[in-house]
Amino acid sequence: MTRYARLLLTYFKINFKSLAIYDFDFYFSIAGMMIQNLINVAALRFLYLLVPTIQGYTFMELLTTYAIASTSFAIFRCFFINTLNIADYVRKGKFDGLLVKPVNPLFQLLNESFDEDAWGDLAISVLILTTIAFSSHMPLLIFLLVLLMCCATSLIFLSLTLLGGMVSLLSQGLADLSETVYDFFEFSKYPLSIYNTPLKMILTWFLPLGWVAAIPQSTVIDDGRWYFAILVVGIPVAFFTLVYQLWRLFLVKYQSTGT
Repeated sequence: MTRYARLLLTYFKINFKSLAIYDFDFYFSIAGMMIQNLINVAALRFLYLLVPTIQGYTFMELLTTYAIASTSFAIFRCFFINTLNIADYVRKGKFDGLLVKPVNPLFQLLNESFDEDAWGDLAISVLILTTIAFSSHMPLLIFLLVLLMCCATSLIFLSLTLLGGMVSLLSQGLADLSETVYDFFEFSKYPLSIYNTPLKMILTWFLPLGWVAAIPQSTVIDDGRWYFAILVVGIPVAFFTLVYQLWRLFLVKYQSTGT
């Protein structure tokens, strides 16, 4: 564990130094994501003005769901974004290099690259959450639990990306479903009640996107059931554990492209 902690610190230093090389690009990317997030909030407000009663939710409730989902997804993009490149790694033979090193392949994959844009996304998402917490007089404990839950639910996006990446391992990089995580993110930004019953079941128990924002908001924030956070953290961890076991199985079956 100590060895991996040192490796993680080394990876962080290397990645941040590489980002710092492109000074203006780095800062412009962060600013760009902040602006995009603010535009998304404005679009949500415009939608609410057009349809004032969306399943009985107020604009502040919709904004809270959006902010929680965005924070979770931004954490995924900050730290786990390189899983989107599995197909590229396989095609170019770089994936073979991960397998021959005496370090967990997934650990290497996650830490070889960061997404500079995502830091601006994370900053504005946390800022929106903080603003909501102050305006609604949210207890500090609940706010801290929300941040903890966002860290945990980012594992859901990581798991879905790995599932897509397994297709790349099977097809030797010819097929890639990892990018569908951006489509899945869209489902997580809204309350579960706006979806029909079959889709709600899927988003709750099979592709647990409902646990990203909708369920935490309705239980922990709206109802004040702070103890429900244990389940909100536990579900993503359990889902990731299951997907990780599948990932290990696919690694055993993986055949090199020979490049």
